Amino acid sequence: MRVRLIIENGGRAVSKFVDLPEVPSVGALVQADRTRRVVGVELAAEHGEHAIYLAEDATDLAVYIQPAAHLARLDAMKADGWEVEDEDALRAWLRERLGQPGRPGAVERA
Repeated sequence: MRVRLIIENGGRAVSKFVDLPEVPSVGALVQADRTRRVVGVELAAEHGEHAIYLAEDATDLAVYIQPAAHLARLDAMKADGWEVEDEDALRAWLRERLGQPGRPGAVERA
């Protein structure tokens, strides 16, 4: 069964389509970028697909507070086939937090 795995990533959804033998139930463990717990399941009738929401964990939270680590994680997930909602805006915000002037979305510091 083709499903869409979704992880909320810093207020944005990171998703990937995968084939699973069956639709998992809430509380089940699935292998995504690593083993994760299912926290929600929805049927998107207009697309005929199941959206499987996965829990964030302590590793995610540690990455989110470090902009360089967050950017590296986005790159790794993209390389593994994940799609990032509003990716350009998220990257610009992270670069701003890193204080990298001259990049789109960066703020010059006085």
